[in-house]
Amino acid sequence: MFLQILNLLSVKIIFNNFAESFNNWIDTYLNQYALSLGCYLIFFFLILLAIGAYLIISGRSKKMFDWANRHLSILGLIIWFIGVLVYLIGFYRGELAGLAIIPRAIVSSFRMFVVSNDLARVDKLMQEDVIYMVIFSLTHFAAALISFLFIFRMVGYKIKSSFNIIHYNRKYAQGKDLHLFWGVNEASCLMAEDISRTYSNQTIIFIDVDKDNGDNTQKKATLSYITNTITIKSSDIVRLDAIGALIDHCYNGPAGLNKEESEDIFRSLRLSNIGEIVRKSKSARFYFLSDDEVQNINGALNMQLDQKTASAFTDKSKIEIYVHARKSANNEVFDHYSQYNGKEQSMKIKIVDSAYLSIAELKQSKDDLPVNCVKFDKKTGLVESPFNALVVGFGETGQEAFKFLYEFSAFIDPSNMCKTKFRCYAIDDKMDHIAGLVRAKMPAITDNELSLSKISVDSEEFWEKVATIIKELNYVVITLNDDNLGLSLGVNLFKYALQHRDSSQPMLKIMVRCYEKSNEKRFTEVIKHLNNSTCEYNVRIERFGEKKKIYTCRNIIQDAILESAKEFNRVYYNSSQSSDEQWEENFGEEAISKTMSKHKLSRFHAIYDINRRIEQNISNALHCQTKMILMGFEDTKPSTRLQSYYDYANAHIEENTRYSCDPADEQLLQNIAMVEHERWIASHKLMGYTYGPQDNLIKKQRNCICRWSELKDEQTKSYDCKVVDTTIKLAYKEATKD
Repeated sequence: MFLQILNLLSVKIIFNNFAESFNNWIDTYLNQYALSLGCYLIFFFLILLAIGAYLIISGRSKKMFDWANRHLSILGLIIWFIGVLVYLIGFYRGELAGLAIIPRAIVSSFRMFVVSNDLARVDKLMQEDVIYMVIFSLTHFAAALISFLFIFRMVGYKIKSSFNIIHYNRKYAQGKDLHLFWGVNEASCLMAEDISRTYSNQTIIFIDVDKDNGDNTQKKATLSYITNTITIKSSDIVRLDAIGALIDHCYNGPAGLNKEESEDIFRSLRLSNIGEIVRKSKSARFYFLSDDEVQNINGALNMQLDQKTASAFTDKSKIEIYVHARKSANNEVFDHYSQYNGKEQSMKIKIVDSAYLSIAELKQSKDDLPVNCVKFDKKTGLVESPFNALVVGFGETGQEAFKFLYEFSAFIDPSNMCKTKFRCYAIDDKMDHIAGLVRAKMPAITDNELSLSKISVDSEEFWEKVATIIKELNYVVITLNDDNLGLSLGVNLFKYALQHRDSSQPMLKIMVRCYEKSNEKRFTEVIKHLNNSTCEYNVRIERFGEKKKIYTCRNIIQDAILESAKEFNRVYYNSSQSSDEQWEENFGEEAISKTMSKHKLSRFHAIYDINRRIEQNISNALHCQTKMILMGFEDTKPSTRLQSYYDYANAHIEENTRYSCDPADEQLLQNIAMVEHERWIASHKLMGYTYGPQDNLIKKQRNCICRWSELKDEQTKSYDCKVVDTTIKLAYKEATKD
């Protein structure tokens, strides 16, 4: 008992001594030396913590960071100027002149941004001043923060993107449809945005190719090369983040690799995680949509050599490469042969020709067809007036525009039951570099049909030319590759036409291509006001060729034009097969072999002829609207008359031009068949064909390039009738599909 009491007393004494010591420590150290400063620091820290928590919870921290990141330059300038003032005050000495202080203050202010200071040179009196030192410290902190934001802007997004790619590769990549874009520009962004809207379960990846470095190893390394940073514009990053795209960076891109490096492209370009995502995907599409055609083609050809990627897809049709390039004589070889190379190559190259697609937009627009710019008899389908066009700017789009107008304005003149007169005035200030090849490629098209003039649009000669032809024009296409100049010319031609044309003349269409997205709104407003204020006149101005209408899934991936051609081909042959099966039968690998054997052609010429026939199906599908308008069907609504013509088409006997129907209807159907014949002739002249007594596919000679009345037999004429029948059947199907 005594021992227990002793132990309790010992514990109590120790506890009391500890409490007394602790109180003494607080009194001696905390209260005497640090209590006031400690309270202020703790209070200030809690306030900052509360502000930070509020900004994070409310989501305003990101907005503040983004604002600071966007205004980094102006913020840096402001902080630098404050730093100069702070150092001017700190360096001031009564005995020193101002000119000695100012340069030193400027240099010291610059040093703030590399997290350094010249406090040692500051006057001691100022170092002991609390207010001055607070301002001094805050200014240096702000400069350091600006430097951090600058560095983060360079490499931070790259780090973030790398983590996103690794995370996506491990968790989400398996079994999706991949869309990978090599390079970032307006076309690729528009395409990716439409993919995001159209499809689900897809992976969209952008590779930022360092254009400054290119494939020149002797070139001086750029900052992005050294830091391995993403060089995409902030506005594009926002757009790509909105669709959930993954973004990475590489130096050369596939175009800069040699054959050995191309066997595993992603490893060679240090994009291993991207390569794994590609090989985990269900299908893969690669896009080279830059404006550099050579780089696009080279990149696509090297992409075809990537054996590791190809081996990951058992179904070789699941890899496609889309290349922005012109469908010129050399590029069409890649396009044509890539589709028929069988097992030799797993990746198919498809040419994306923006000039062709911009004019295809006009071919698919009912209101923009040449048939709307002539007067015709709906009972006979005959056109009395000639068709005259003006194309200003005869580059890629201008030449496509001429081809469209030449083929789709092939009408029948009732005076001689032959093709109506056609003339196109093509004007370009570089025509001396264009005319020779144009004439060589289309020898059957005469000077009377295509007039080529080297004239500048801002010259007196141009407007003198316009004055002589304005009254006879039906169609104008302006493709100057300059939105400001194109819109200005279009508006001036519109006003000039209103002043000099009669109200009794057919409609004049003025089509102006809009090249840049930034100008679309301005085009829309100007054109809307002009057309609305002059709606009672026979002059209309329209825009076409906007990138957002060209780079779409419908045009490029789904290839809606080709799909319509497949359906036309199926109905033409009255096939019970699907359109794809019938298409493969007529234009697949076996069809090439048959063509080679039948006409004793090389594989090159056989493929060329197959593609000629494909183009005819495309033209026939697009020309359906023109034929139906000529027959008086202004819309596709069901009607008793359409039902009658559908019955005529079904009852028509093949290899015969006669129809068992009312004589007036029979004559109309035969007249439209003649229109089809002239369209066929026009399309072949555009491909370089001329008349020959015997068909010769190598020399590009066809004996059917003649008048309808001069065709050799009834069977040949019946092919045109069958095209008309197919047109009516498709129109009836469209009208009754609901």
